Order: sequence, then structure tokens, then C-alpha cells
Amino acid sequence: MKKLILLAFILVSIGVNAQYFVNTIPEWYENPPKSTKKYFGAGVGTSKAADIAESKAILDAKTKIAEQVGTVKIDDKKVSTNIGVKGKQEETFQTKTIEAKLTDVRVIKKAIMQDGENYTVYVLMEMKRRK
Repeated sequence: MKKLILLAFILVSIGVNAQYFVNTIPEWYENPPKSTKKYFGAGVGTSKAADIAESKAILDAKTKIAEQVGTVKIDDKKVSTNIGVKGKQEETFQTKTIEAKLTDVRVIKKAIMQDGENYTVYVLMEMKRRK
């Protein structure tokens, strides 16, 4: 029984450290750690639903790790739109394709900010470097 209570206490302590509400952008988001043994990616997501904001933040962080691990290909695309009778508007945008295999990626820190009905979630993720 004592071991079960101790285990529950440890798990709650870890959860409290990994997730917390903030009023400012976390320092670890602005300056993610660097290591020769791990890749780090810090991501942010915003939504009216906290779980969707978290999913966006995780995708952002995984993308940043993938950019460090994989091959990045950037393509410029031009789109023309007819405006009025003789008008034409042309815009150029970039698409980024990343090819990478991510394994054992995990969230090590998470912070949640609520502004009115919107949630902003910050996550810090890590992945071990392969040798």
C-alpha cells in the first residue's frame, strides 16, 4: 500500500512539472535546449479547444525536430488570379516538404495559456539521436 501511494505521489509530481498554466511565453520555448545526444523541438498551437491547441503544438514541435533530422525541400509556387476585367494578381508562396523518420519522440514540457476563450499551448519535445 505504501509503495502504491509513493508511486502515485511521484507520478503526480512529474505531471505537475510537465504541465502548467502560464501568463507569458515559456523561456524553454524561446530558447530550446541543445544537445549532442538529443534533438529538441519547441512548438506552439492556438485554438478555442485546449486539446486541438495541444495537437497543433505537437505537430509544430515534431516538424522542428524533423527539419533537424531529415531532408528539407522548398518549392516556390506562383498563383495568378484574375481581378476585374483586365486585372491580374500574382502571388508567390513556398511549400516545404520534410522527409524524416521520427522515433521515440516525447513531450518533456507543456505550458498552457488561456486568453478569453482561446487556448495557447507550448510544448517541448525531445528525440534521442541515433548513432
